[in-house]
Amino acid sequence: MKKRLIRAAIVYGVVWLACLALYWGSLATGELGGGGIMGYTILTLYLALPVAGIVSAFLVGRVAELGWWRLAAPVVIAVFYVLHTVATFSLSNALGLTNIAPADLVAFMYGLVPAAIGLAVGWATSPRSR
Repeated sequence: MKKRLIRAAIVYGVVWLACLALYWGSLATGELGGGGIMGYTILTLYLALPVAGIVSAFLVGRVAELGWWRLAAPVVIAVFYVLHTVATFSLSNALGLTNIAPADLVAFMYGLVPAAIGLAVGWATSPRSR
C-alpha cells in the first residue's frame, strides 16, 4: 500500500516541481515572453499537470486498502494544481514581473476533473474492487 502511495506522490511531485522550475527558470532568462507564457500554459496546465494527476490518482485508486479515503486524492491533486498557479502566475504578478490572470475556482476544477477520472479508473481496476 505504502509503495503505491509513495509512487503517486513522487509522480505528481516531480512533475509539479519541474513545471515550477521551468516557469521561474524561463522567467529569469527572459524566455517567457507573451508567446512563451501561452506555450508554458498549454504545456503545464493543460498537458503535464493533468496527465500527472491522472496517473497519480490512478495509482491511489488501485490501493484497495484505502477504501473511501481514496476520494481525497483528486481534491489534494486539485489543491496542488491551484497552488502551482499561485506559485507561478499569481506570485509573479505580485512581484510585478508579469500581468497574468490569477487562480480561481476554474483552476481547481481543471485539477479535479482529470484526477477524478484517474481515480475512477484506478478504483475500477483495483484487485479488490470487484
